[in-house]
Amino acid sequence: MKLLTLRALCYSLLLHGVVIAALVVTLDDAARTPVFKPRPQENIVEAVTVDDQAVEQELQRLQELEQEKQRAMEQKLKDLEELARVEETRQREAEQKKQAAERQRREAEQRQAEAEQKRKEAERKQAAERKRIEAEKRQAEAELKRIEEKKRAAEAERKRIEEEQRKAEAERQRLAEEQRRKAAEAAELERQVEAQRAQDQKTLQNIVEQIYLVVSRNFNKTGLPKGLEGVLSVQTIPGGEVISVTINESSGNEVFDRRAVTAVQTASPLPLPADPALFDRLRLRKFNFKFAPRD
Repeated sequence: MKLLTLRALCYSLLLHGVVIAALVVTLDDAARTPVFKPRPQENIVEAVTVDDQAVEQELQRLQELEQEKQRAMEQKLKDLEELARVEETRQREAEQKKQAAERQRREAEQRQAEAEQKRKEAERKQAAERKRIEAEKRQAEAELKRIEEKKRAAEAERKRIEEEQRKAEAERQRLAEEQRRKAAEAAELERQVEAQRAQDQKTLQNIVEQIYLVVSRNFNKTGLPKGLEGVLSVQTIPGGEVISVTINESSGNEVFDRRAVTAVQTASPLPLPADPALFDRLRLRKFNFKFAPRD
């Protein structure tokens, strides 16, 4: 840009110089214009008339010549201005091309740097993968040795069992009976666990309903559209005291979400079991509570 400004200044000075030179030439021509002196004749009136006409014609010729020079000078100035504009456009395009080439060079360098970074990252991952495979191989070899040791120990145990088989018949019967008893106990325990699970589910449903009721009583529905619902993340301790309430899934209405959080905080302590075992079994230390006001 500095180069373009300097060139424009040079062209401007050149144009002013041409104009000044044209003016000097015009004044010089005017100074050199011959002055017609009347020749002495007997008829002075006629001579004066002839001289005036000649002077008028000469002045007209000089004026036309001056106008022609002026037009030529103006045309030359226009040509010079056009050349200056063309040169400035060429310089600007050259600068733009230079800037574009510079951007392309920087982009190419950036791509090269990124490719080099990716190559190094790939080499690092390959080295890490080789180490992982070697570690797994050593671990597999160690596991194979351990299995072989267990096989040898099992084989020795099998031989020992076969040797004592005749003596251990009664013991096997006792073990079989004990196994049947344990199976029956396990089945009973499973039944009890299933019953406890069903009871816990029912208890949890009742607790959720009670929580909904106490939260609803503290929730302000005034001015809110119907059909809104959100999911709150509630953290509590045994006994129902609320530690924190956050929005897990927004209803899309900021006022609804804010009032829902306030309603849960106001309803503290929530109707939760005080028994820590039941409290933990029902996973009530931190739970998600879906709140949708009923009409």
